[in-house]
Amino acid sequence: MRDVDRVYFIGIAGGSCSGKTTLARALVRRLGEPRVACISIDSYYHGLPAQTLQEIDLYNFDDPEALDHGLLVSHLRSLKSGKAVEAPVYDFTVHARTASARRVEPLPFVIVEGLFPFYWAEVRETLSTKVFVEAAADICLERRLARDLAERGRPREEVIRRFRTMSLPTYEKLVLPGREYADVVIDGTRPAAESADSVVRHIERAPHA
Repeated sequence: MRDVDRVYFIGIAGGSCSGKTTLARALVRRLGEPRVACISIDSYYHGLPAQTLQEIDLYNFDDPEALDHGLLVSHLRSLKSGKAVEAPVYDFTVHARTASARRVEPLPFVIVEGLFPFYWAEVRETLSTKVFVEAAADICLERRLARDLAERGRPREEVIRRFRTMSLPTYEKLVLPGREYADVVIDGTRPAAESADSVVRHIERAPHA
């Protein structure tokens, strides 16, 4: 694998529960855990402690406005310049950031994964390799149900409603167009290790890799 004298950013974009996080974890294993840091864009949600239950029910967490884009860009710039950052930790059960933070070091590889790494130009232009993960809507919904029911305590009906009325329309309007920026397009139903190998092959062939 390459010798680096700078941070090499890998962006992973795609729809909700398409397999982005699974691919990111496989890439960490493939590249070597001590050499890889991960930034989850989900950590940068704005907290909603003052919202009523009704307001939260109508709030679209799949919209880029729900995320602290400014803080994310600031952190990526710091990492690029060789400085560690304190990434927020978000508690999805209460829709708020916790009092703690997660230190992210400027390691040789930094993975930036989430819905919108290709949506914001300031983020997109930081990325050395851009990966888009896609999966059929029914598969994504099945995975989202499994995750949100088990990890976030969401009612089944709410998960389905949010996916159909918020997640899927936002994906088609704002996430899917980012596919055109991708250097590698991954089938989110493939074995993660195989997909990680595909990404690493691209990195090794890339200029200055």
